[in-house]
Amino acid sequence: DCRLNECVDLLEDLEQMGSLDIDKVYHVRFFEVCRKQKAVKEAIRFTRLVSNPTLSTFNMLMSVCTGSQDSEAAFQVLQYVEEAGLKADCKLYTTLISTCAKSGKVDIMFKVVFHEMVSAGVEPNLHTYGALIDGCAKAGQVAKAFGAYGILRSKNVKPDRVIFNALISACGQSGAVDRAFDVLAEMRAEAQPIDPDHVTIGALMKACAAAGEIDRARGVYHLIQKYGIRGTAELYTIALNSCCHNGDWEFACSVYDDMIKKSVEPDEIFISALIDVAGHSGKVDAAFEILQEAKYKGMRTGVISYGSLMGACSNAGDWQKALDLYEKINSTGVKPTVPMFNALITALCEGDQLNKAIEILSEMKEAGLCPNTITYSVLVVASEKKNDIDSGVMLISQAKKDGVALNLIMCRCLICK
Repeated sequence: DCRLNECVDLLEDLEQMGSLDIDKVYHVRFFEVCRKQKAVKEAIRFTRLVSNPTLSTFNMLMSVCTGSQDSEAAFQVLQYVEEAGLKADCKLYTTLISTCAKSGKVDIMFKVVFHEMVSAGVEPNLHTYGALIDGCAKAGQVAKAFGAYGILRSKNVKPDRVIFNALISACGQSGAVDRAFDVLAEMRAEAQPIDPDHVTIGALMKACAAAGEIDRARGVYHLIQKYGIRGTAELYTIALNSCCHNGDWEFACSVYDDMIKKSVEPDEIFISALIDVAGHSGKVDAAFEILQEAKYKGMRTGVISYGSLMGACSNAGDWQKALDLYEKINSTGVKPTVPMFNALITALCEGDQLNKAIEILSEMKEAGLCPNTITYSVLVVASEKKNDIDSGVMLISQAKKDGVALNLIMCRCLICK
């Protein structure tokens, strides 16, 4: 039942009575549940009950810390290893590096963990360097990522696709798009050339999009066909987000067609991204058709796809469709979000429906949601355009009551009145 605290309480009671046989508990399964539940404290307590823990025991405990991104507890595990009279191995150090990476502690990852590992005479392996580079990639520290790659090369460790993908991700995070393509070329220049996979392609497209090079991102997308990559829903979503910033509906449709031909099942995130492109292309009817088709095919749709559809209505300036969609959403039992309400209010205000927009503001509060700066900025701007000073003053007063700080836009509108 995942009642881990009660599990450990029971085990500790048994230990106090002198009747605990910890070997009757399946250690691997217990640590797996701890990792899924991010139950670091319970995992540590359980480990303390193991009379003769091995490195395998501490590696399982370290994996729980990694899953919880708890670097402080991970360093405690290293201390427990020493107390048990054991010597940390490569796997334990590598997992500790991964924990630091996921916690964003790149400097500690290098200066403390990696340095201590080498000083202890433990030889790093490919996974160790992969963890180092991945940590740098997540932090956008491309120089350190390539520094780790340089050490890997100097040790004659052969890089694999995972290493190259991490380097490309690091380049993307820092906007070094040319360097990302250099890494791709290096992959292909290996003695045994390494083909890119869906992760490589996705990382490259993200790098291009971050640098604003949309045409280059499209060129990367075509590598999917060149290398016979089937891909995932996530990859095709990246393609939409990277290549369709300007609302290129034709290209978006081609991405969707490619996905269907390769029998890749779209998920709600992809459907949402496709609806976004339709909205930015001014094709609000097509956006509704996408959602309808998704439902017809039995795909899961919910607040994410409805939110994108509301945004499409707002972008198209069609307040009536936005209002109809809002009523439909309420009838389905889906709880609207703040961005969804903001999109609806924007559509109403731009359609000269200020009074209705103010009604929606009230319904938003009744739904237990808190309006934000965007909500009130849109409403105050609309009241200024209608020269409705009473509504403007009322909205400013409501914003203060809701704890929303006045911004420059709201103040200017109020002064202009």
